[in-house]
Amino acid sequence: MNLTEHICHMAARYDAVAFDVFDTLIKRDTAVPTNLFRLRGEAFYTARTRAEREARVAKSGEVTLAEIYARPCLAGYDPAQECAAELAACTAYAPVQAAVQKLAQQGKKLYYISDMYLPQTQINAMLRRCGYTQFAGGFVSCNYGVQKRSGRLFKQFLHETELDARQVLFIGDSWRADVAGAALAGIASWHLPTGPAPASDLDAFIQNRLQLCKTAGEALGISVLGLLATAYCRWLHERRAAHPDAKLYFLARDMYLMRAVYAALYPDEETEYLRVSRRSLAPAFLAAGDYASVRAALPRQSLTGAQIAAYCGAVCPPELAVQKFDLKAPDTAELDVFLQRLPAPENAEAVTAYLRQMGVREGDILVDIGSGGTTQLLLERLLGVQLHGLQLSADERLRRRFDETRTEVFLFGGQPAPRLYWAGQPMLERLISEDVGATLGYRAAEDKIEAVAASQPVAPLLAGIQQGVRNFAVAWRDSVLHDWPIPPERAIAPFLQLVESPTALQAKLLGDLTVEDGGVYPLAAPESAAHYLAHPRDVKRDLAEARWKIGFLKRLAPLPLPYGKIYLKLKK
Repeated sequence: MNLTEHICHMAARYDAVAFDVFDTLIKRDTAVPTNLFRLRGEAFYTARTRAEREARVAKSGEVTLAEIYARPCLAGYDPAQECAAELAACTAYAPVQAAVQKLAQQGKKLYYISDMYLPQTQINAMLRRCGYTQFAGGFVSCNYGVQKRSGRLFKQFLHETELDARQVLFIGDSWRADVAGAALAGIASWHLPTGPAPASDLDAFIQNRLQLCKTAGEALGISVLGLLATAYCRWLHERRAAHPDAKLYFLARDMYLMRAVYAALYPDEETEYLRVSRRSLAPAFLAAGDYASVRAALPRQSLTGAQIAAYCGAVCPPELAVQKFDLKAPDTAELDVFLQRLPAPENAEAVTAYLRQMGVREGDILVDIGSGGTTQLLLERLLGVQLHGLQLSADERLRRRFDETRTEVFLFGGQPAPRLYWAGQPMLERLISEDVGATLGYRAAEDKIEAVAASQPVAPLLAGIQQGVRNFAVAWRDSVLHDWPIPPERAIAPFLQLVESPTALQAKLLGDLTVEDGGVYPLAAPESAAHYLAHPRDVKRDLAEARWKIGFLKRLAPLPLPYGKIYLKLKK
């Protein structure tokens, strides 16, 4: 029985049900209520907490917001700003809201009772914002000068509603104010279970959005990627301000979701989506005889001559088709000899026509998931311009190619990303990418050049994950936390946690996704343990093909083992 069902079951024999408001009907996007004051600065926080303390000492009963703001230490401050912050910080507690809706449909009389200094008009506005329209009335302690914990506010409620105490069930999260206070008035109560308190305002915000999720994919987007995408796009916005005349180009496919998040956060800004890939750029360099650039464009893995030719849009001579090349550490002379023997690709000039159509100019900004800045390097060589790169991450090649005035990096202080990040980078790329195949080339369509993408099966899970990320960004934009700094290390932490220590459910949910890496490979899709006992050689092959090896091990043997640490030790 879930929480909604439990509430309805408990309320079945009562004519009326009353609810506490804060942490019962609604949640705040802060770890503690007073953190709302901190959002306006430490000076206000100090004055506000002092004023409430002084007001309560001066008055034996409940205080009002007006009485708090009448204290001299709050002179010059506007209580309307506090009310606006409270309104922006509230969200419905989903399982309780669902119960309220069901009880209303059953014809129960519904009320709220709250110990609060905020005026009732403010609480009504907060409840309406959260979707509550079912209450016949509300009782707020500051209106009566008495609190729930004394039992007197409950007695006032019974007096005004003319209800018998035996007709009422009260639901709240406080043992003292809600359970004990209701008992003093003879009202039955049920203590609403509460989980651990959030460790920070960010945690509170995430928890409040998670309980609204309808699918596991959406929850993954909220909890793992929402913070990263939002923080990265805020960083992009800050860096863009230093280049006011530059266009902002998000690279397909990797930056598809980041562009959507950027649009959600900054809807008035124009951006571009550049459909290029190293594969779509390679034919132009092969046709020009620029073999160094072709080498840079090729994926860093072992490929046959036929695979390299196909990657470059060329027809491979039959006698060279099975020749093998280790592109992680290639013999450049041997590879160049091979490339010289390939015929010129057809439509090699199409990529240049596409880039001119897109208006890429000197000084424009290129947004990329990043590693070595290869795409930026190739675009600059092809167009003869200098671009400004804004990358999510980097490896050791980046600073050999560009200094910090040419390419900036969001994560890890601009330094090469740690091994754990690369253990999950193929998964990250898949989760934030457009759910289409890689750009293979270009074709003329009426009066413009269009990109041609490889076919790829649609992964429904991605739609849910990416919707969760977009929902996170919109909620952040509209929240009281929207100006709060998100350090890069905090933004990437949930993803690194997923990479290193996935739950069995996460490994299963994500493991069947495939990634393109010079071929199509699963993230983490092992056969059964029984299969590997019968075919022990297969486990080495399948582990080598898995692009999320920690997830592979977790899924193969879902035990409480430190698979992340095991993987990192094996890689040393």
